[in-house]
Amino acid sequence: MSLTIQPVEHELWQDFLKGMSQGSLFHRWEWQDIIEIGFGVKVNRLGLFDGEGILRGVLPLAERKMSLLKLAGSSLSGTATPHTGPLGAVALPEVLLALEDYAAKKHFDYLELTLPDLSGKEVAEQQGYTVQELLTLDLVLPKDEESLWAGLEVRCRNAVRKAEKSGVEVIEPQTLEEWLEPYYALSCGVYRRQDKEPPFTKEYFTALWQKLYPTGDLVVLLARFEGKIIAGGIFPRDKNVGYYLDGVSDREYNKVVPNNLVQWEYLKRAQTMGVELYDMVGANIPSIAKFKKSFGSTERKYLYAYRNRTLAARVGRTVYAKHGDTIKKFLKRS
Repeated sequence: MSLTIQPVEHELWQDFLKGMSQGSLFHRWEWQDIIEIGFGVKVNRLGLFDGEGILRGVLPLAERKMSLLKLAGSSLSGTATPHTGPLGAVALPEVLLALEDYAAKKHFDYLELTLPDLSGKEVAEQQGYTVQELLTLDLVLPKDEESLWAGLEVRCRNAVRKAEKSGVEVIEPQTLEEWLEPYYALSCGVYRRQDKEPPFTKEYFTALWQKLYPTGDLVVLLARFEGKIIAGGIFPRDKNVGYYLDGVSDREYNKVVPNNLVQWEYLKRAQTMGVELYDMVGANIPSIAKFKKSFGSTERKYLYAYRNRTLAARVGRTVYAKHGDTIKKFLKRS
């Protein structure tokens, strides 16, 4: 089956997603709004149509210019979007062929994709993509709190108890004003400790709240200790799937382990919301993976694939791999 790629209007896109049995947050129309606002990219909301003009899949494709290069991705690096790629009853070889035609017409220098499992590795490589295996961590939520608690590793349960006994309390803000400033300050602190520019703006956090909170699809939790906000987490969902999108903390308060309590409080809320699968989003940093695994999550591999369509892109990626942090700092100042 040959496919063609065309822009899709809002109503058709929404109708298609309604037919999906499992949630897919990063394919939602609202998510594309969020990353356009938060990261200054343009998202092409594309449909994958068969020869009879029937919509078989959707593909959000974000694009941005970096110097003279035109980059596009689903997902595009730097947009806080771990899983996207094509969604629907479509074969990957046909998707990649149609995408190549679209990329040629749009004069993209560079393409990148995330693919949900390892089955597409050989196909992507045959189409000229460099493919890497990445990890995330999934937690299937039981129906009752007792089983949820039993699924935590002993060290994790002890950390939750320690936080509670130390006087850490977890609060759930009901307005943007309640959490934006303290959360943003903690977020900046996390990255500046690593001598990195903070990737998230207030506009990004605001867009998350405005697009997802009114529909009941966003939970923000803050940990308070002795009157001070010391940690927090952002947990969006789509249908029956919840996500650990972002977490922050002040390391001066690591001794009262607030992050464990924030996660535990979210898991209890997720159960009441009907979340069946909790995607903890990312397991490629060993220390973070160890923390996430302590809640009983298991590894799932997926693919990241990229393709340099021009010589300029090949040279540019090589330079960026060596000097990426310096380039980002320069772009931030300019």
